[in-house]
Amino acid sequence: MLTRVYVDNFRCMVNFECQLGPQQLVLGPNGAGKSTLFEVLSLLRDFCIHGEAPDRQPLFPRFGGSSRTRWQQDAPEQTFELDVTGNGGTYNLRLVMDSWGNPERPRVVKEEVKFDGKPIFRFEKGEVHLYDDYAVEKVTYPFDWHRSALATITERKDNFKLSYFKKWLAGLLYVQPDPWTMLGIASQESDRPDQHLANFADWYRHLRQETEDYEYIRDLCEVIEGFVSMRLEVAGEGRREIKVRMAGAENEKGRKLETEYTLGELSEGQRVLIGLYAVLHFALKPGATICFDEPDNFIALREVQPWLTKVLDRAEDDESGAQVLIVSHHPELLNRMAFKEGLLFDRPGGRHTRARRFDDSAQTGLTAAELIARGWERE
Repeated sequence: MLTRVYVDNFRCMVNFECQLGPQQLVLGPNGAGKSTLFEVLSLLRDFCIHGEAPDRQPLFPRFGGSSRTRWQQDAPEQTFELDVTGNGGTYNLRLVMDSWGNPERPRVVKEEVKFDGKPIFRFEKGEVHLYDDYAVEKVTYPFDWHRSALATITERKDNFKLSYFKKWLAGLLYVQPDPWTMLGIASQESDRPDQHLANFADWYRHLRQETEDYEYIRDLCEVIEGFVSMRLEVAGEGRREIKVRMAGAENEKGRKLETEYTLGELSEGQRVLIGLYAVLHFALKPGATICFDEPDNFIALREVQPWLTKVLDRAEDDESGAQVLIVSHHPELLNRMAFKEGLLFDRPGGRHTRARRFDDSAQTGLTAAELIARGWERE
């Protein structure tokens, strides 16, 4: 479980630190840095696990350049830390980046993983240091400063602790459903959903090969009016298309007529529900950490409530050990979670992000949603 995040000199985060629990509601005004927290987590996953380049993305650089905090552009180093409990101890990932060369390119100053304070991996100043599970250094070799060395380490019989951490980080999900990108054609299989669920069809195709979906379909029948079933149909060589069967109007004999639709023919809210319930059933596994960014967009109050209940029940299950982090402005989520699990983000004066526990400091007795509607949560 992710228990602590520290970020310095990345966008709106300067010397930023927050503590996290098994279920956490992240709230605050627009632009306060809520989504930035989740972007940091996915950035570290993609760099340190998938080995993605630290250079420019389509819209902004991953590290360095304009990703550095605007009012301290002269500070070259960016620092990221994660504390994670698991495997009987506490892991700490520390990544320090700066830029070098002409033109400048982000490079790794230090990339380190510790377990209960003892090193199990270190990459510093172009040199990799590999340790065994007893923190005994075994191998040292040079490596490219502009890549993550951690991403290249494979599982061995003497690095179980490091492998455990890499598997946890690889399984971290950032989910921000966008029904406009949820295409119903699967041209391949994918073992995980992407951020916007744009590859939902590819993921569902993989799931149908690996798991039973009875409970998933049952939940969709309960939450989507008229939903009957969902299947994959051959749509050309190597391609499959999702078809959803819905019950509609009754015929003259009182029997409801059923019609099949493509995923794209469903409403935005129906597509979001199909995606969110898939994440609940197939991704929220024991030990997993999932970040939901405004999952309530496009769906109604009576639709988000049963999903939220199932998600939080899973996180509260001691045997599951799953962790759920949610960014939301929805009154239902605010009133249910804010006072107990709320983490309020704010940027006073438009400066750097700060985080504190949500509370009713004036003891007004109002609900969390009403406090926020009046702007009194910042008092």
